This record gives sequence, C-alpha cells and structure tokens, in this order.
Amino acid sequence: MPSDDGKNGDSAGISVPAPVDVEELFQALREEVRRSGADPGAVGGDEDERRIARAEAERLWPVSADRSLRLRPGVRGGIGTPVKAVLRKLMRWYVEPLAYDQRSFNAAALRLIDDLQEQVDRLEAELEATRTTQ
Repeated sequence: MPSDDGKNGDSAGISVPAPVDVEELFQALREEVRRSGADPGAVGGDEDERRIARAEAERLWPVSADRSLRLRPGVRGGIGTPVKAVLRKLMRWYVEPLAYDQRSFNAAALRLIDDLQEQVDRLEAELEATRTTQ
C-alpha cells in the first residue's frame, strides 16, 4: 500500500495534463474527417462539397490494373521489383476484365447520379415556383 506522505503529483515533479473537452475534440476530429473526404457516410448538403465530391469521383472512376511499382531499398527491392513486373504482366489477362467491369459500373453510376441531381434540381425549382405563386 502506498504511503501518504503529503506529496501529490505536482509536488513530486509529475505534471498533470490540463483537462480536455472531449466533446470539442470529438467535433474537431469529425470535421477534419469530413473535410478529408474519408467519411463515406457523411451527407454533404453544401454545393461546394458536392462539387468537390463530384470532382473526386470523376478523378477516381477510371480503375485500371496498371499501377506504378513501389521500389524497395536493398536486395528485396532489387529482386522483388523485376519479379513483380513480370507477374503483373502475366496476371493482366485475369485482372483487366474486372477493372473494365468496374470502370463501366463507375461510369454508369456517375451518369445516374448526374441524372438524379438534375431531377432534384428541377423538382426543387418547381416546388419553389409553386410556393411563390400561392
């Protein structure tokens, strides 16, 4: 059992951290994740956020089996990189049809999303027009 000699953490040379507002920290982290685009479930109602998300989708939709190889230093990189290059060429016949199907799906999904956004915009305009006439 520790003895109680009257010393607390401050007098013993141990600094006690300042209290942290957990709710504020959580909100700051949530906002940072939302801005990074790593939160797929977040609903972006802002027009700028939609435009940014659309630009990102446009940039990422063309999936391909070709990617640059990361070079490792040392012997593992010297042997592994050429082996990976050869294996990649041999497996292309197997992977590329999947990448083609994924590209087709991504393009169709983006076209559908654009069509749905146009419909929503049109319906919102109609709703606003009916509200102003009443």
